[in-house]
Amino acid sequence: MAITTEHPTEPSKEAVPVAADVVTPLGPRVRWGGVMSGLFVALGALMLLTTLGLAIGITVLGDPRAATDETASGLGIGAGIWAFITLLVAVFLGGMVSTKVTDRPDRAGAVIHGTLVWVLFMLFLFWLMASGISLGLSGLFGVMRTFAQGATAAGLGAVAGGGDLTQRLGLDDPNQVMARLDDPQTASILANATGMPTEEAQAALKDLRSRVEATQNDPAQVAAEVRNFVGQYAERVKQRAMEAAATAQRGATIGSWVSFGVMLVTVVVSIAGAMSGTPSFQRWRQSLVRVRG
Repeated sequence: MAITTEHPTEPSKEAVPVAADVVTPLGPRVRWGGVMSGLFVALGALMLLTTLGLAIGITVLGDPRAATDETASGLGIGAGIWAFITLLVAVFLGGMVSTKVTDRPDRAGAVIHGTLVWVLFMLFLFWLMASGISLGLSGLFGVMRTFAQGATAAGLGAVAGGGDLTQRLGLDDPNQVMARLDDPQTASILANATGMPTEEAQAALKDLRSRVEATQNDPAQVAAEVRNFVGQYAERVKQRAMEAAATAQRGATIGSWVSFGVMLVTVVVSIAGAMSGTPSFQRWRQSLVRVRG
C-alpha cells in the first residue's frame, strides 16, 4: 500500500504592494546651515569680483600721469556699474546656494532663505564700510549721507547769515581787521560766500580797508565799518547758502532713491537665486515619498 506524503507548499513569492504616503511639510523649511553657506558664498563672490574689477580698473588706467578729468569720471562711473553688477551676482549665488544645500527645500522656505542671506550680507557690508573698508561699494550707499551732510551744512550757513560771514572773514576782532584785509585768502572767502567774482571781492575789501585805515585807532568805529560792510552782502550770502541747500537737497533726494532702488533690486535677485535653487514641483513631491516595507 502506497503511502503518500504531503509536503507543505512554499509561500508564493509574488510582489506585495507597498503602501506609500506623501508627507506634507507643516511649514516653510528654513535651515540656518543653508543660510550661512549662502552668505559665505556671497561674500566670496563679492571679494573675487571686487578684486577682478580693481585689476581691470588699474589696467585700463595705464599711466596715472596721463589721466585727465574725463578719465577719472569714466573710471568712477565704470566702478559704480561694476559694483552694482558685483552685488547682483553675489546675492544671486548666495541665495541659490542657500537652498541647494538645504534638505528638501520648498518655495516658501526659499523666499525666507533668500531674504535672510540678503539681510546678513547687507549688514556685513555696512559693517565693513563703517570700519573703513568699502570694497568699492561706498559710492552706492554713501551718496545719501554725503548729500545730507551737505544740505545740513548749507542750511546752517543760511541761518547763520551775516554774523557767520564776519567770522569766516576773520573780521570779528577789530585789532586784527587790517591784517585780515591784507590777507589774499580773505578775498577768496568773500567770493565763495557771495558768489561774486574774485576781482569784485578784492575791490570791495580794498574799499573797506581804506575806511578802516582812517579809523583804525577807534575799535568801536572799526567794528561799525565791518558791520556795515557785512550787512551789504548778508542777503547775497543767504541767497548763496539757500541755493547750495537746494542743490544738496536735490542730490540727497536722488541719492536716497538710488540707494533704495539698489537695495530693492538686490533683495529681489537674492530671492530669485534662492527660488532657482529649489527643485521642480514633481521632483519635490517625489523627494517626500517614504517607502514602508
